[in-house]
Amino acid sequence: MRKRLFVGSFVQIPQEEVKKVRSTIESLKVEGKWVELHNLHFTYRFIGEVEEEKVPQIVQMLRGRLKGVESFPVKFTGLGTFTSNGLPRVLWIGVESQGVYTVKERVDQALMPFGLPPEREFKPHVTLLRIKKLRRRGKLDELVMKMKNHVFLERTEVSVALIESKLTPQGPIYSVVEEFKLG
Repeated sequence: MRKRLFVGSFVQIPQEEVKKVRSTIESLKVEGKWVELHNLHFTYRFIGEVEEEKVPQIVQMLRGRLKGVESFPVKFTGLGTFTSNGLPRVLWIGVESQGVYTVKERVDQALMPFGLPPEREFKPHVTLLRIKKLRRRGKLDELVMKMKNHVFLERTEVSVALIESKLTPQGPIYSVVEEFKLG
């Protein structure tokens, strides 16, 4: 049996902050699939499908590489978009912290023995919306610029998790396989 895995961290963006953004986005006639509040997270590394018997080895490698990493401050700030064919397809909140890059490097090192070379690009973010239809791109761009420095949340990152993602017609179901506490 296989498990679909990623290394990440769940984020509890205040509900009123998400509601304000959602209300504004919907008034701009942007349609799509919003990520449920309980599923908000950022990903250090998507691993993909893994044979179940390899999971303990992955856990062991991650535990070893993350040992000694201290907890660190993180700021969730600004809105941005990822585009496909020149059109915004994902609306996200940015993740600012030097510690995120330290963890990312350690996670990549832990996964190399499993045939997963380090990723070339890493843009830490929390996905809010997968955009399906957009009528007023200029207005969306204006909102992103206006919210560029808006701080949604500040916290100290105290753990990283290996997370299983089960895809269902209703959306993904995430469950923590193993949590790694930071020093």
